[in-house]
Amino acid sequence: MRSLSKTAAAQMCAQSQTAYSIRVSWASTESPVSRSRKVTGSEPIMTIRKQEFYEGAALHQLVRGGKITSLKYEPPLFTINNELLVCLKYSTRGRSPWGFTFTVDERRLLRTRAKNRRLVIGLICGEDGIATINYEDYRAIAGRKRSAIHIACYRKHGKYYGVFGPDGELARKIAPSLWQRILGESD
Repeated sequence: MRSLSKTAAAQMCAQSQTAYSIRVSWASTESPVSRSRKVTGSEPIMTIRKQEFYEGAALHQLVRGGKITSLKYEPPLFTINNELLVCLKYSTRGRSPWGFTFTVDERRLLRTRAKNRRLVIGLICGEDGIATINYEDYRAIAGRKRSAIHIACYRKHGKYYGVFGPDGELARKIAPSLWQRILGESD
């Protein structure tokens, strides 16, 4: 578990706790300063996984709002300001509809963690935006089945997100701007 100050969270911007892995061969005779530049004649290789890319973009939107004082990552959940739990799921699909799978283990974890804290699920819809639902809305469409489920989001250009799961469609549409307001709302 890693805690970040507001400054560190701002510097992190588009990176989750495991934001990138660096593979570098260090020469034992080089100084720490020169190690990052002289790696057997080439630059260090940085790899950003898709999950980190999408989660980082979502977290960046929140960081820009200036309301984050702490950020912790306990896979697969982020804890913001020691009070709000955030589950991020992403779809790389270019346009609507976007699909998201919740495994049995993820569903169990969400159910357990939502008992003690407010939990928000951010469904990252490719490059389009983030459909934000609270845990109660998730339960309404996901049902109480003890199996993996699929949730989908759709949106026409310039409209709100529709979200549906195995137990039907969410009764209300989700504004694309709701994600940036999760820290100021109590749902």
